[in-house]
Amino acid sequence: MLRFIVSRLSESIVVLLIGSILCFAFIRMLPGSPAAAMYGDQLQKMSKADQIRIAENLGLDEPIYTQYAKWFMGVLQGDWGRSYNTGEEVKMMIAHAVEPTIILMLAAAVITIVLSLFLGVITGLRRYSFFDHAVTVASFIFMSLPSFWFALMLMLFFSVYLGVLPTSGMGQGGIGDWLKHLIMPAFILGLSHIGYYIRILRNHIAVTQEKEFVWALQARGISKRTILWKHIFPNASIPYLSFMGMSLSLSLAGSVVVETLFSWPGLGRLSLKAALAHDYPVLLAAILLSMSIVIIGSFMVDLICAWIDPRLRRHLLKEEGR
Repeated sequence: MLRFIVSRLSESIVVLLIGSILCFAFIRMLPGSPAAAMYGDQLQKMSKADQIRIAENLGLDEPIYTQYAKWFMGVLQGDWGRSYNTGEEVKMMIAHAVEPTIILMLAAAVITIVLSLFLGVITGLRRYSFFDHAVTVASFIFMSLPSFWFALMLMLFFSVYLGVLPTSGMGQGGIGDWLKHLIMPAFILGLSHIGYYIRILRNHIAVTQEKEFVWALQARGISKRTILWKHIFPNASIPYLSFMGMSLSLSLAGSVVVETLFSWPGLGRLSLKAALAHDYPVLLAAILLSMSIVIIGSFMVDLICAWIDPRLRRHLLKEEGR
C-alpha cells in the first residue's frame, strides 16, 4: 500500500508539473495582451518606447521559457507574483477566492451524494418500477439541461416571482442570510451531474444483486438489509466513487458558470475575470490550484476504493511485494 501511495504521489507531481508548463504556454498564446486589456485604445497611441517599457514592467519582454523559469522559482519560494490589474499579491487573491469555492463545492457534493445514494439504491433494488422510470426520466432531464439555463429559471422563479431567495453574493447578515445565498448555486451545481451518479449506482446495484454470492447469502438466511449494506453496496460503490473522482474537473468547470451568474466570489469567477483581463499571474494560479484540487481528490478516491474493496488491497500488496 505504501508503494502505491508513493507512486501515486510521484505521478501527481509529474502531472502537475507538466500541467503548469502547458498552462503557462497556452495562456501566453491567448489573443490580445495584458497591456491592451489595461490601456485599451490608448495603447496604440503610445510611443514604441512606452509600449516596450510597459512590456518590461510586466516581465513580458523575455523569452517564454525564461518567464516560466522565473515564475516557477517564485512559486517554489511562495511568491505567486502580483496581479497586473490591481497590483495585489496573487496568493492573497487566491486565498480569498478559494474558501467560497470550497464551501460551494462541499454543499453541492452533499446534495449530490445524499440524493444520488437514496435514489440510486432504491431504483437499483426496484428495477422497472414506476419509481425507477420516473427517476430515470428526471435523471436524463438533469443530464441534458444547461447549467446556465437552469440557473436563470430558478432565479426567475424564486427571486423574481416569489422574492424569497437572493440572486448574488454570499450574504452578510449571519448564517440564515448566508444559507439563502448558498441554496440556489449549490443546488444547480449539485444537480447538474446527479443523473450520472444515479444511473451508475442504480445499474451496478441491479447487476450486483443478481450475483451468485448474493443468492448464497440469501440462502443462508442473512437479512436483506445486511446483504445490501455489507455486500451489495460496497461492490456497487467502487464505480460510483471512481466517477466522483473523475467528475471533480466537471464540477470545477461548472462552478465558473454558477459563480459568474450568482456573483459568488469564488475561484471560478476570479478565473473568468482574470482571463478577460489577461491577468496572467492570477489566471495561472487559479488554474493550477484547480488542477491540484482535482489531483488530490482523485488520489483520495483511489485510496478510499482500495480501502473498501479487498481485491484492490490484495492487488496492491502483491505489487508491493514484487
